[in-house]
Amino acid sequence: MAAVLACGSGAKLSHRAAGQLTRILPQTGARPEVTVPSTAGRAQPAITVHRVPELHVLDTAVYDKIPITSVPRILVDVSSTLSLADLTRACHEAWVQHRTTPAHVTACIERNPRKHGIGRLRLALGSDVTLSILEDGFLGLLREYRLPVPRTNIDRAGDKVDCYWPEVGLTVELLSYRFHGSRRAFEADVARRRRSNHLAFTYGDVFERAQATARELAPLLRYVEQ
Repeated sequence: MAAVLACGSGAKLSHRAAGQLTRILPQTGARPEVTVPSTAGRAQPAITVHRVPELHVLDTAVYDKIPITSVPRILVDVSSTLSLADLTRACHEAWVQHRTTPAHVTACIERNPRKHGIGRLRLALGSDVTLSILEDGFLGLLREYRLPVPRTNIDRAGDKVDCYWPEVGLTVELLSYRFHGSRRAFEADVARRRRSNHLAFTYGDVFERAQATARELAPLLRYVEQ
C-alpha cells in the first residue's frame, strides 16, 4: 500500500509484486512494482514504476484493500519475463486461486495487444504442467508400464483436472490425504470416488502399488494410440 500511495493518483500494484500478493507467483521478496496511468512523473526510490498512457478499468482490482492490476493483467504484464513453465504454473494458480479462465486472459490481451510476451502467454494457457511430486510420479508410472500419458492440469468443462485422456474420455485425479483424519479414512474415500465418473489415485497407489494401478488403467487406455 505504501508503494501505491507513493506513486500518486491511479497507481496500482502490478507485475511480480501483484502476482505474489495474489498468490499466483511464488514469494521471492521482489521489490514493489507499481503501474501508473501517466507517461509523466518522477522516479520513486526502491519502487519499480511502470508508466502507461492508460489503464483500462477492467484491468484493475482491489485485493486486501490494496489497489492492484487485475489477475489477467498481471499475467499479461509478467508474460515476457517468466519461463514458459513458470508462466504455465502462474496461469494454473490464477484459475485455482481466483477462477481466472483463458477467456478472461484473452479479453485482457485484446485490450492490450501491444504488450510483449502475448504469444508466450497464449501458449501457456493451453500448455500442460505438473504441479507435484505425486503427478510426476504418476507420469513416471505410466511410462514405466508403457501406458499412454494424459493431458495434465487442463481445463475440462469449466474445471481443472489433474489428468485427462481425451481419446477415451478418462479423467484421473491424484489426491492427497492431508485433509483426512487418517490415511485409512482417505483411502476409503478414494475408493468411493472410483465408483463415480472418474478414477482417483493416492500416493500409495502410485509409489507403493504401481503394478496394480497400471493393471487397472491398462484396459481403460487400450484404445489410445501410443
